[in-house]
Amino acid sequence: MSTLEIQDHLHVYSMFSFKDGRKEPGILINKYNIIKGEVEYLFIHQLNMQAYKTAFEKYDREKCTELVEEINTNDLVSIHQVSLSDYKIIMELLNERNQQLNLMK
Repeated sequence: MSTLEIQDHLHVYSMFSFKDGRKEPGILINKYNIIKGEVEYLFIHQLNMQAYKTAFEKYDREKCTELVEEINTNDLVSIHQVSLSDYKIIMELLNERNQQLNLMK
């Protein structure tokens, strides 16, 4: 995906598809890295979103860093925005899939 395409999905709850086959719900944010002199894209998994918000509000940079995953934009295949009504269904499907995967182990 191009950087311009990704810009439309920043700070919007979405389903992310990665080249390695993962499909994860969450939010994509960006920040400017002064040391590298470039914009970094960070993924906040749905499970970490509330903890990230709390850490951000408390200005806990260390905790915020622990809760995000730096994303190489070349690793993103697609981003699909998810409506709040679809959120519940997606989470049920993900839980069902994870349960099936755990049974196979």
